Amino acid sequence: MSEYFRHSSTTYYSLIASLPLLLGYEILVTLTQSPFWGVRNAADVWIRTFMMAFDIRPQYIFFVMILIVIGMIPVIKVKGSAPPLKGSIFLVMFLEALAYSMVLGIVLHFMVRLVLLSAGGFAGNALQNIALSLGAGLFEEFFFRVLLLNVLFWGLKFILRTTLLTGLVAILTASLLFSLSHYIGNMADTFQWYSFIFRWFAGLLFTLLYFFRGFAITAYTHALYDIQVLL
Repeated sequence: MSEYFRHSSTTYYSLIASLPLLLGYEILVTLTQSPFWGVRNAADVWIRTFMMAFDIRPQYIFFVMILIVIGMIPVIKVKGSAPPLKGSIFLVMFLEALAYSMVLGIVLHFMVRLVLLSAGGFAGNALQNIALSLGAGLFEEFFFRVLLLNVLFWGLKFILRTTLLTGLVAILTASLLFSLSHYIGNMADTFQWYSFIFRWFAGLLFTLLYFFRGFAITAYTHALYDIQVLL
């Protein structure tokens, strides 16, 4: 069991496990969009906007994302930090994330009802909601946990000096910005203190899960939790 926990939290397994989320999200977004209206996760839009600044055409961004993920896999193997791949580990990872998502639902249920954690109040059809849930798990966790949290930690350590205080401020700030992001954009929810605090608390829980179980487990937990809420 210790081997499972060690391997499933590695970058190698996280990269491979992220591919189904990325593929599923893009396929569902493509199937459910109309010529006049398309629904995408906000963090996905931010990442796409950043990539377009490098003259990458919108229609090619998905393929660039796939190539980046696939390209990093052999790099990790060459560095010798890739554990052996086992299908059973991916299955248990999914079941673990499903269990966490159900526990998360129980923990947060008493705080709020019918608050759309990831879609900012968007009420679409079932496929659109699943697409947004997959996008939230993948892109929001990558943006707020992998990128923002580490950038904050790196920047704040020169100001706050102590590792403990730096980590605490970085976690609180990243979770705060995660909550605020749900009130930005065309599909933004109406700001309410209750939902804001709820989302901030949820962000803290996702951050703790990211620290202890890695990116893949956190991304799938987020996606599965949102699916349970939105369907």
